[in-house]
Amino acid sequence: MSLSHEDLVSRWSLSFSDMEFVTGKPVSARLGLAAQLKFFMGYGFFVPDRSAIPADVSHTWPSSLDLMTIP
Repeated sequence: MSLSHEDLVSRWSLSFSDMEFVTGKPVSARLGLAAQLKFFMGYGFFVPDRSAIPADVSHTWPSSLDLMTIP
């Protein structure tokens, strides 16, 4: 599923406080935590399956969450 730029920005962008919260956690937990956080904010429940997270989203977050150091 591909998102429009507007959907990506309005529904899935991480705020500065989101990034501060998520980057304070272990590197291995950051991507999943960010996904759960934004999914919960948008839908009111936690994501039941990671396939519910659009691929466009998981490709835009790694640099924001300092995940580039994961081997």
